[in-house]
This record gives sequence, structure tokens and C-alpha cells, in this order.
Amino acid sequence: MSRRTILTTRLKFEPITWADCDRMAVLHADARVMDLLKHGVLNRQQSDAMVADYEAEWSAFGFGSWTVTERASGSLVGYGGLRVHDGGFGIALRAAFTPEAQGNGYGPELGHTAATYAFDVAKIDRVIAITRRSNIPGQRSLEKFGMHREREWTTADGRILVLYALCNPKAG
Repeated sequence: MSRRTILTTRLKFEPITWADCDRMAVLHADARVMDLLKHGVLNRQQSDAMVADYEAEWSAFGFGSWTVTERASGSLVGYGGLRVHDGGFGIALRAAFTPEAQGNGYGPELGHTAATYAFDVAKIDRVIAITRRSNIPGQRSLEKFGMHREREWTTADGRILVLYALCNPKAG
């Protein structure tokens, strides 16, 4: 499995680079895509800063976030991958898809690809994902590729979050 480009039956995953800043800005500005992510909708300046971070993560950590393109149409349908969680939970799987792509099974396909990459290439022992308790489709997506619900908690602003985890089956 290469980190530069990963092909599945339906999707193409490529590391996010500065060349993606225009199309990432469109995704980052769309509330239908971003409302379930921690940082929410981003303006252009915030989006560009995030893209710079995404690009830097690949060389710093050996993993990061991909653009997700539908192979049949060539359309950008979302993005996701692996990030160091800023709350100290470890390596987190993240995913966001366009409204048109939601419900097509792309979440589990991304999740399986990211977990395989994490375990086989980046040699990570455990991957987590955090979602809002109200995000039932997101939870189903995580469970479809093997993640297990570990716990939930309420944040200071009243949101109820759920932590999922998956351990590397090859880890000692």
C-alpha cells in the first residue's frame, strides 16, 4: 500500500497538498459537510491553514489526510484520514463527505482503507474516532469496518461525544 495514491474499487485516495486548496475551501465552507466536525465551517483563510497542516502531517508523521475522489466520475466526494488528536486520545480517524456522496458506503470504505494504512504502513497500534452521539449514520459507518464503541462523555458546551476504537490485530 502506497501513501501517495490508494485505489479501492470505487475510490481514489491522494494525500492533501497545497494544490488542493481551492477544492478543499469549497468543502470546508459547506455547512452540510462540516457541521459534524469539531471545528465546523471554515473560511478561506482557515481552510488554507488547514490544508497547509494536512500537507505537513505526511512528512512529519508518515500519515495524514487524503482527498477522496470517486473513480468512475472523477468527482471529489470528501476527505479524511488519520490525524493526531489534539485532545490526547491518540491517532484519530476523520472523514467528511459531500451531501451527494453520503449514504453510498464511502465512510466504511475510507475507514477500512485508513485503518489498513495505519496498521500495515504507519505501524500504529490503535486508531480512534470521535463522533457526536446524535450522528447515528457516522456510528454505523465506524462499526461497519470493525470499530468498537468504548465510551461517551459530555463536553463543557453540552455536546455528547462517543469514542470508538480499533486495535491493530497484528500488534503484540
